[in-house]
Amino acid sequence: MKDLEKEAKKYTKKKYDIQKEKPLTARQYLAGQALAGLLANSKGAIRTDIIKREAYEWADIMLSD
Repeated sequence: MKDLEKEAKKYTKKKYDIQKEKPLTARQYLAGQALAGLLANSKGAIRTDIIKREAYEWADIMLSD
């Protein structure tokens, strides 16, 4: 338990360099939201390349309005 507590304290003190982080584009954000819905409604095994493409297709549709 002490190790977990130490790790948590170390994590909260960690500084993040915002310059290194790339912000999400609107397309990426919308694709992520679409992906969540697609995965939640999927039944059984799915191919990642197909579901990724479909999520970006939905994002593009949302951006075209």
